[in-house]
Amino acid sequence: MVLAVTETIQDVHNDFALSLEMAKEDGRKVVGCLCSYSPTELILAAGAIPVGLCGSTQEPITKAEEVLSPDQCPKVKATYGRAISGTCPIFPLADCVIAETTCDGRKKMYELLEREVPMYVMDLPQKPETPAALDHWVEEVRQAKSFLEQQLGVTITHDHLREAIVKGNKRRKLITDLYYCRVHHPGPINGFEFINTMSKLQYYTDFDHHIETLERFHAELHNLVEKKEYAHSADQPRILWTGLGNSLGCSKVLEIVEECGGVVVCQEGCGGVTRSEDQIHLHGNEDPLVAIAKRYLRVTCACMTPNNQRFEDLERLTGEFQIDGVIDLAWQFCQPFEIESYRVRELVKDKLGLPFLHVVTDYSHSDTEQLRIRIEGFMEQIATRKRYAL
Repeated sequence: MVLAVTETIQDVHNDFALSLEMAKEDGRKVVGCLCSYSPTELILAAGAIPVGLCGSTQEPITKAEEVLSPDQCPKVKATYGRAISGTCPIFPLADCVIAETTCDGRKKMYELLEREVPMYVMDLPQKPETPAALDHWVEEVRQAKSFLEQQLGVTITHDHLREAIVKGNKRRKLITDLYYCRVHHPGPINGFEFINTMSKLQYYTDFDHHIETLERFHAELHNLVEKKEYAHSADQPRILWTGLGNSLGCSKVLEIVEECGGVVVCQEGCGGVTRSEDQIHLHGNEDPLVAIAKRYLRVTCACMTPNNQRFEDLERLTGEFQIDGVIDLAWQFCQPFEIESYRVRELVKDKLGLPFLHVVTDYSHSDTEQLRIRIEGFMEQIATRKRYAL
């Protein structure tokens, strides 16, 4: 089940594109998603296949910079570059795309991206704790539903939505259980191997087979724990990863951490456990669109203000996963996560008393050795703290 660490994200995309082409030949529709705020239940209810289209590699950026300025977030550039360069085998297969206004860079890039594919850009309210935010977001979910119905030639009923909610909840529960397999000390899998596997498992054309695959992976990890066959030793520093996403293709920091003797046992933030924990709770005759909107408004991106739920999650996870140190990552030119890192530092260092490292980088490998020096120093902080604790 665990992927060979030599497999690249391009290999994953190429393999998946073949499956996707076969599904389209059978009449299936494909909807691209660009963020955790995209309600995949709408896509499932439409009978379509949800596909993540965010860029996570350096190669498409050169093409993107023919249009976008260099001082843009690497994810914005990589995503746009994938769409216009012809290097992504998945993007051309999308019948339409659901996006969102998480940050200025993304929403302005979408004005160019919609020239390539039909898009609906959901207007994301950024003060989630206010009553008006939910009202606005419910209407955006309704508009996204209408967009999908028009683009795909389908009618999405309440029954379809309820069935999709059951599917989505089942998938999220399994993914959360997989993340929590790493709560064991020591654990059954290293962070890089886990990312490798999860990067591939996020793509699927057959939902039931996808669920079966997640269940097999979970059973494999659980079996390793039962047999006490661990991937690392109990004395290796346990690291929590927070901030922006870390996936196959942009995992250089995670690789360096584990080469330096640490092990990433928990991810919070984009692509992490907090993106799968929350279920959609449908009460009685409640409109399923309202229930969907409530769940997706809970996502704790730094674009939200105030983003208090993120800090509650961080404090909880550091205890549950017995964390020795926290790494907070922001991509270059990402102001929301860069500024919010100050509050993360306050929580981790001042309140929790844990070593903290803030990293700002991009997808290239030009700063690899500089990062290695900083991460080695971070690991020494953890080792010193442990020595004084004895």
